[in-house]
Amino acid sequence: MTSASSIKEKRHRCETCSKAFGTSADLTKHRRVHTGERPYSCGDCGAAFSQAGGLRTHILSRHNSDGPTFHCHHCGKTFPVKERLRLHLRTHTGERPYSCGLCNKTFARVGQLAQHSQTHSGARPYRCDQCPAAYSCATNLKTHLKRHLGQRDHVCHECGKTFARRDGLQKHLSCLHGNLRSFHCPVCRKDLKGHLLQHLRTHLHEKPHACSNCKARFAQRSQLTVHQRTHSGDKPYRCPVCRQAFSHSTALKLHLRLHTGEKPFRCPLCPSTGFVQLPHLKKHMRCIHKTDKPYLCLGCRSFFKTKNELDSHKQNSPKCLEARSSSAKTESASKAADASAVDPVMPVNRMRVLLAVLLKKISTPARLDALGFGRRLIDDVLRESIESSGRKACLDLADEGECLRKNVEILLNWTIPKQYMERFRRESRSTEELLEELTS
Repeated sequence: MTSASSIKEKRHRCETCSKAFGTSADLTKHRRVHTGERPYSCGDCGAAFSQAGGLRTHILSRHNSDGPTFHCHHCGKTFPVKERLRLHLRTHTGERPYSCGLCNKTFARVGQLAQHSQTHSGARPYRCDQCPAAYSCATNLKTHLKRHLGQRDHVCHECGKTFARRDGLQKHLSCLHGNLRSFHCPVCRKDLKGHLLQHLRTHLHEKPHACSNCKARFAQRSQLTVHQRTHSGDKPYRCPVCRQAFSHSTALKLHLRLHTGEKPFRCPLCPSTGFVQLPHLKKHMRCIHKTDKPYLCLGCRSFFKTKNELDSHKQNSPKCLEARSSSAKTESASKAADASAVDPVMPVNRMRVLLAVLLKKISTPARLDALGFGRRLIDDVLRESIESSGRKACLDLADEGECLRKNVEILLNWTIPKQYMERFRRESRSTEELLEELTS
């Protein structure tokens, strides 16, 4: 293994951030991080790079489709450059050839070791030019600068909310959309997806966020932000299908279901009946089934008024725990039997939205109306469109996400010119990537 002490003496120091390098050539390359200089440009498309290696990789991956590719025998991923495959293989083998001489922690890349070494020295050479903040690595400074610029690159495909950091998006997805309730309120015993401090204010009756226009007060800053749009008329959430704008992400989420035909709230007594919104299901339960309890426990057939009550019941009822365990085993066995089923990388509802955008682009209004676009689930619209062209649509997969993905693939093979599809396959572009690109 390579230790920190064995790294070559670094005598060449950057005047901007004080980072040191072993050779003057390395320092010259590093300076481009600060200057933004990109002296290596692609002759085919004009893309520019700060390092020759970046240009070489770009040409091999984007313009040299006939060149060799290097395949990972663990996961099948392909790379245009052998060195990138070698580094990738360490994610499977766990190889970490670079070790710290001070704490014996190991790393897969020498750059990771160099960054880690600064945690021992306390050096923070990367300083923000807009505030006193300083960081040990350029990546953290770059993320910090996005906050000053208001730049939020990581977008939630479920609700459109944006984040400056990838881990912020991942936490949002697991808690809010993954239904992970990891926050417990000690007052009312509720398990929450997040915002525990704001929730506690409801018990203390605190509303610290006041509107400067009408003096209305709110417990959460986000509630105030949404309220202020009633004064400003700001509508930052725009439908990608019809371009209608909304002041709240929830309103856009509900609107998109009009295009995709999704009805996620199913009646537990007549499962073929579904609704776009939960209040519509509750009204159906009151009017048709004469109950105000829309949540049904499949183990004991008891009804509950709220989802929290149902979840609490499932946790505390031995009979229902046993039924749930049996159901989970059956589902697991079903998935194991269907070895060909693969969960799509893209969430199903995101794929449906992009499909709606694509169909709107490539079809006439009359054709979409004849297929029932906007009046039925878009999966069925696509399936009927494929079959009406004389092609065979995917029908028999138990996994609706994988079935939809296969039918989208059929649509792309049908509508995209052959020479382009062949190029996309050589570049190992996934169906999801093509769908994103065609609808952007």
